[in-house]
Amino acid sequence: MVLQNGSNINFSTINLVQVLHQILEVLSKFADNYNKKLNFSKFADYLKLNPSEVEWIISLLLSFQELYEGTFKEYSLKKKIENGQIYLTTEKIQKLNMIPRKIRMSQFHFNTFNDIIYYFKHVKRGKGFDVLSNGTDLLKNVKELCDYYPYYFQEQKTGLIYPSEFGLKLGELMLSYKKSNKNIEKIELENIEVLVDTSE
Repeated sequence: MVLQNGSNINFSTINLVQVLHQILEVLSKFADNYNKKLNFSKFADYLKLNPSEVEWIISLLLSFQELYEGTFKEYSLKKKIENGQIYLTTEKIQKLNMIPRKIRMSQFHFNTFNDIIYYFKHVKRGKGFDVLSNGTDLLKNVKELCDYYPYYFQEQKTGLIYPSEFGLKLGELMLSYKKSNKNIEKIELENIEVLVDTSE
């Protein structure tokens, strides 16, 4: 399949899908550290891409970013099947709930949220939680904490649950504090106090 006339871009359909899948997998690793840099030149060499193909792929990725930051900033795409036809529809993304200035957490919820963030970052590697499926105790815990602390989570795209920006920052702080093996009674983040009941 020639994607652009007069260029050296000659992906086969299968090869294009494989390449894009590998790129998306690598980009998902930014969830572990947003300060990292991806050496796309070396990655392109590994994928055996020529300069024209590299430019085309980067342009495509940035176009999608602009699309989701603009047109779909407050909406997510959904796949819908009607009468054997596949449609793409949009659905309003739930905005983050207002975050109270003081949040009280039980020790159990604190430890559970800590486990959820660790699992999200290091096991799922930035992929969301499907709380609607019959799943593990972890999924049940995600659902429960969504009810108690809705500002820690948000629903995106395909109905999966992700930590909100605030929830992820808090979870990362929790993980760093946890390494000290000290009882944590209070965490301050963005002028918000998270108070932990250590009496349990």
